[in-house]
Amino acid sequence: MPVISSSDVILIPEGTVLNNVYIQKLRELDIDSVYIRENDADEKKNAVFTIDETYEESKKNIERVLEKHIYKHNDDLKKVAVEAVKIMDSVLEEPEVVNGLTEIRNISTDMYSHCINVCSMSTILALRLRMSEVQVHNIAMGAILHDIGLKYISVPYIDVDVEEMNDKDQIEYKQHTIYGYSAIQNEEWLSDTAKDIILRHHEQEDGNGYPFRHNGQRLRQEVKLVAVCDDFDAMISGIGRRKMKIYEAIEYIKVNAGIIYDRAVASKLLKTMAVYPVGTKVVTSEGEIGIVEKQNIDAPERPVIKVITSAVGKEYNPPVTKDLMKQLTLFIVDTVD
Repeated sequence: MPVISSSDVILIPEGTVLNNVYIQKLRELDIDSVYIRENDADEKKNAVFTIDETYEESKKNIERVLEKHIYKHNDDLKKVAVEAVKIMDSVLEEPEVVNGLTEIRNISTDMYSHCINVCSMSTILALRLRMSEVQVHNIAMGAILHDIGLKYISVPYIDVDVEEMNDKDQIEYKQHTIYGYSAIQNEEWLSDTAKDIILRHHEQEDGNGYPFRHNGQRLRQEVKLVAVCDDFDAMISGIGRRKMKIYEAIEYIKVNAGIIYDRAVASKLLKTMAVYPVGTKVVTSEGEIGIVEKQNIDAPERPVIKVITSAVGKEYNPPVTKDLMKQLTLFIVDTVD
């Protein structure tokens, strides 16, 4: 990874071979550790995780740290930042996932999974938007810790919309961004941008978000990006939201692009989304039941499906493959849990 100063200046770019001069300079700057990649091909192969492996390993490590975490006792939080770097490495190692974002998703069941999903999605979206190395790094760091403030509240927030909470619970829940920020604001290893993501990821383009009701003109692009990824995962996992189906969440983002979300960021997210991830069981406009087999990159709402049951309940043996880009009168009308 690049070595970045506290003011977001790249001191040593990624890929630089460390020599004695660089090492001496690092010591002079009181930088005592850097992320390196082994030169040996076999060692590199063994050191790099696939995205699925990274997800499972990171979830265990993050859960282990955050379960013991106490407000403002932040020494172990650097271990969470290491997981963000692993996730970035995994995304860079598997660039094809950038064209099918939901293919690498695991349904969030808790805050730990949610933070990893948001980090993965945000990293991919930042790459799709051709953001700089520094921006991608700051986004991953802020995203992995964006909901740390949920550790400091006692309000139930699984599968419930904030607006449905009583006034007292709603006020406490909305404080999680401030609690999260205040817990890490003095940590020099986190950039100001990453801290801003933690503080303002629930602000909205129209100024109706929280905690400050800041509109889009006052928000960094990095904050806007994590905000839309956070909302998407929250809607389909029920973290501070009523749980929705993926296509419903995508429709919500589409309707609110330019209102709640930055239009350009939301548009890029929608183009990246696989509306119906591989393996999703769907119902067609003809009443058939099928399973999504493959994505059509240019039309994520029209995948290739393997039809397993007819409209009258008869099982197809073998299943019938239908490409919705070729059968244009056939549509997906629902999904089956």
